[in-house]
Amino acid sequence: MNIKRGTLIGLALYATTFIAGIILTIFAKVNLESSQNIPTTYWIITIVLTTLLTCIASIWYFNKSGVKRNMKEGFKLGINFIIVGFVLDSLFFIPVLISNGIPPLIQYYTTSSFYITRLLVIVSATFVGSRK
Repeated sequence: MNIKRGTLIGLALYATTFIAGIILTIFAKVNLESSQNIPTTYWIITIVLTTLLTCIASIWYFNKSGVKRNMKEGFKLGINFIIVGFVLDSLFFIPVLISNGIPPLIQYYTTSSFYITRLLVIVSATFVGSRK
């Protein structure tokens, strides 16, 4: 795996999903104060959008990385995307959530949609890696 390229594309993926999420939240007028109050349709759209953007980022990675495309490399790329996202969440959002109290932080990391999205990031990158 090309760690540098994977991390840079992971940063781009994170930024893209973040901006898309902000746009979606504004247009849908969703209140993000509590993850339990977020409509199911919002979560579904977010999951589909994240999966689509992950596929695009994975294709971008494999097109010029020089890494042989296979499931193992796709899986490693997906894990890399998750790690980059977690590190950026830790740097930017966890301090904000902690300053607002621990319950929002616990809600964020215990929502099933959060884990479904993370799993689909890994599955999407693995799938793209497996395609020759």
